[in-house]
Amino acid sequence: MGLDLRYTLMAARRLARHPSTFSSLLGRADALNKLLMELYARNPVALVHTHGFDIFLDPADMGISPSIGVLGWYELKTTELFIKLVENGSTVVDVGANVGFFTLLAAKLAGKAGIVLSFEPDPTSFSLLSKSVKRNNFGNVRLFQKCISDMDGKQILYLSVTHHKGLHSISRNLGGPRINVQSARLDTVTDSLNIGKIDLLKIDVEGAEPEVLDGATRLLSEHRVRNIIMEWEHPEVWARRQDIFDMVFQRFDVYRFARSLPFLSPKRLDSHSPSPFSTSVGTNVYLRRHS
Repeated sequence: MGLDLRYTLMAARRLARHPSTFSSLLGRADALNKLLMELYARNPVALVHTHGFDIFLDPADMGISPSIGVLGWYELKTTELFIKLVENGSTVVDVGANVGFFTLLAAKLAGKAGIVLSFEPDPTSFSLLSKSVKRNNFGNVRLFQKCISDMDGKQILYLSVTHHKGLHSISRNLGGPRINVQSARLDTVTDSLNIGKIDLLKIDVEGAEPEVLDGATRLLSEHRVRNIIMEWEHPEVWARRQDIFDMVFQRFDVYRFARSLPFLSPKRLDSHSPSPFSTSVGTNVYLRRHS
């Protein structure tokens, strides 16, 4: 049974307990997210076992926690890609780890022979991430309470004014509190750890994706990153970094996909695609290094 079908059947069984809203969900990520938040608010669990690991959640969070707490995964299509791409012995980098769903999934899939570098600057999320790694005895994970960007030093992290903890950003002032956080270039970190290659780089940093790639120019120019999965929104930030936008298409095959909906085929993009960014559903891109 394919992952799309298996996960959809699992979700249907769990959500069918709420027939008044279930019928409105088909093909609508916004309706699904709203229902997940409502269900999680009724039963805000703090610890979930899924995919062979335990993960601590923030019961006050209405971002990543509802999906994991109710369904057992986050971003269905991204989860599927991780399962397909991460093998025993893989090197995985998780930039913007939040509470660590993809860090833990990668650690489980890569095994003791693999390594996972996980970066999360927000103190609350990092604390939960650290607890989960310790609880699962994942000795293949290296944790860093810092952001990855185009500079080594310090950055301002703008915190979300809502209960959506996944909206914190170093590139967009959200009108909420702000904190100083440590920042590093990915080139700097991988050089210091003697990381030769990265099998999968995941980036979810709310509009700072170009800066992350700018801080990995040596890794990218030396073709040491095989696959990238990153959030593909905020076209205004990419418009300011046309050089990074062009580099993405020069070095990778680019596929855009709806990150939370099953059965939708990825769309191949090129630098001349008339509408590279989707406005209808939340999207990521999968970048596969040119062979």
